[in-house]
Amino acid sequence: MMQNALTDLLGIEHPIIQAPMASAATPEMVIAASEAGALGSLGAAYMSPDEIRSSIHQIRRATIRPFQVNLFSPPEPRKLSDSDVGRAMEPLRAIRQELDLTEPNEVPQFKDQFLAQLKVLLEENISIIGFHFGLPETEEVEQVKASGALLIGCATRPSDAVILEQSGADIIVAQGFEAGGHQGTFIAAEEPSTIGLMSLIPQIVDAVSVPVIAAGGLMDGRGLAAALALGAGAGQLGTAFLATQESKAHDLHKKLLLERKGGVPRFTRAFSGRPARGIVNRMMEDIEKTPNAILPFPYQHILTSEIRAVAAKTNKPEFLSMWAGQGANMVRNMSTGEMVRVLAKELEIASGIQRVV
Repeated sequence: MMQNALTDLLGIEHPIIQAPMASAATPEMVIAASEAGALGSLGAAYMSPDEIRSSIHQIRRATIRPFQVNLFSPPEPRKLSDSDVGRAMEPLRAIRQELDLTEPNEVPQFKDQFLAQLKVLLEENISIIGFHFGLPETEEVEQVKASGALLIGCATRPSDAVILEQSGADIIVAQGFEAGGHQGTFIAAEEPSTIGLMSLIPQIVDAVSVPVIAAGGLMDGRGLAAALALGAGAGQLGTAFLATQESKAHDLHKKLLLERKGGVPRFTRAFSGRPARGIVNRMMEDIEKTPNAILPFPYQHILTSEIRAVAAKTNKPEFLSMWAGQGANMVRNMSTGEMVRVLAKELEIASGIQRVV
């Protein structure tokens, strides 16, 4: 009863998208979301090509329903000096000592796996391919289009949505300021857009001719109904799925969300070098004392990765990147499949299709 042009295009039952979430989505989450009638999405940006292929095979063994695989568009290569890294290391030294980690001896090296990752998606005939941080080069976009896959891009401003459509995007995610995790800004140095989702949706819907997915702060059927009323064809939710059993978010991250103890999430570049919204903790505050020393993405991500990995193993949330959107205090303790079914029911009620019994 909630079918529309976008759900028909994607081949899904409900106008609900489980966000890719490169740091939290798992094949199990994708399977559960897709089987429940939503579009499951695998955030593969941090996976090796072999891991991506294995995950795709795992998903396909469990479901024949559509799913998306999402990558980060490759960043601009940068040359860092020893002094750049030295400044960035200053706020990390005390943390590394606390975790019994030695200081790294070299500039963080970025191994660009994007072309190899994309090759796997094309070889595996993925039918829905999404990109965050803009679209890749024209050649790669043409390869995706030639494969017959639907191409999804993310915009935080109407002007970005126009660029995405002109560049070949078949569907555009309108990501409001409220969203958790990394904002879909095209350039790493860009400041986060301050446009809220309810203002952004109609502006992007009016600016482009392709279907629009709403994202940012959506946590229940009421929000979904509002997004659809403003012209979106579906709503994309990430934070709502963070505490599910299928999520690979750390257990302490889930606990903070479920117990409403995470405070108000805010944007930071501390962990990755790109603006991303998350729960405030000691590591974020220590690094932000010298914001000009933060390395650009993905070098800051690489520089802090060992700390975050050890913190996860030793249960120290003060050193974890715990992404969450502005709707974090509405997180519910449900499985992914149950969440999709509840959202669909709430959406029908909020849309006046079904009365509350």
